[in-house]
Amino acid sequence: MRTLVAYYSRTGTTKILAEALAKALEADIDEIIDQKSRRGKLGYMRAARDAKGEKLTEIKVNRNPEDYGLVLIGTPIWWGSLTPAVRTYLKQFSWKDRTLAFFITSGGEDRTLVFEQMQELVEGSQVLGTFGLTTEQVKAGDFEAQLTDFLQKVKS
Repeated sequence: MRTLVAYYSRTGTTKILAEALAKALEADIDEIIDQKSRRGKLGYMRAARDAKGEKLTEIKVNRNPEDYGLVLIGTPIWWGSLTPAVRTYLKQFSWKDRTLAFFITSGGEDRTLVFEQMQELVEGSQVLGTFGLTTEQVKAGDFEAQLTDFLQKVKS
């Protein structure tokens, strides 16, 4: 089964986890590019506002997730909410009868709400599992055991 790891990462933390997943699964990888600038203090403030307001944004991707049997989708948490780039990605494609898994990086927030937000946007799909790490765990590289557990759910 062809596998895609698609992710959005503002600071690079989610990218680290996405690359680890893609390598372990021998999967293709695709960065979801937000066309709106989210850099600097002003960009961060706009990002938080847009996430809380469940806003959409213009995105760019290089691969069509509908060409894959399994798609893993990753995002950071912004102010307890799903990022606009991943919200747009989930709304932009058809997920009916698709097989998915989700992964999140966060500063420590409860990930439950964001996983629920993602699940609501992919109605009709099968979600094999969810996986979340803190920024500190990712940057320390301290996630091999959790990654192995998640991969077992995804591969089965």
